[in-house]
Amino acid sequence: MTRHSIIVRLAAIAIGVSFPLAAAAQDLELGAENYRQADANGDGMLVYAEFATFIDLNAADGLGNAARVSSLGMHARAFRRLDANDDGVVTPEELQAMR
Repeated sequence: MTRHSIIVRLAAIAIGVSFPLAAAAQDLELGAENYRQADANGDGMLVYAEFATFIDLNAADGLGNAARVSSLGMHARAFRRLDANDDGVVTPEELQAMR
């Protein structure tokens, strides 16, 4: 699996799309681009600030439940829920576990 396809899958998970349910390819690509933009240091993991940016980018684009999370100011709650081992980053594995 390529890095790009992993990012597309992670973006799909983060915006609430489950595989094998297929979302519009455009939405998946947009989510993947938002993930890349939010991952400021390019390490493939999201610290809280990067995660909040990812949610806000998805909200602005109308992807998944991001608008609800953003409008209710639930970024921290969502982050804590995803950060299963409480190490301060959300990893691809943690995103997949929430799927």
